[in-house]
Amino acid sequence: MTITKYLVLAAVASALPAAAMAQDAEVKFWLKGAPNNIQGCIAADPSFTREQTFLLKNGQAEVKSAGGINVKLKMGRDGVYHGDFDLGRLNLNVVADIHSTPRTLTVTTRDQGCKWSAIKS
Repeated sequence: MTITKYLVLAAVASALPAAAMAQDAEVKFWLKGAPNNIQGCIAADPSFTREQTFLLKNGQAEVKSAGGINVKLKMGRDGVYHGDFDLGRLNLNVVADIHSTPRTLTVTTRDQGCKWSAIKS
């Protein structure tokens, strides 16, 4: 096999994972607060304990909910998207892993130890 053929095969092989990740997706999650959340976290439950929708369209990812959470996400490692969002005094980190089995969505605060999570099979 010539070097040109190897280069073409390598280019095609490296493009396949990117093409697979670029597929549009919509995944619905229902978040649940961690049992050890403090009172300040529990007060924020109405914003989280409802349907959250992860959307991936044209390579752009976000999480949206009727509770007012609308977060643009950036892709980290394969299939893991993350973003930050401020809800009042809560500084939130949102992580969606749509390529794991099961798929997960996690929302945590940076400073108060609050956590909400969901698993979608």
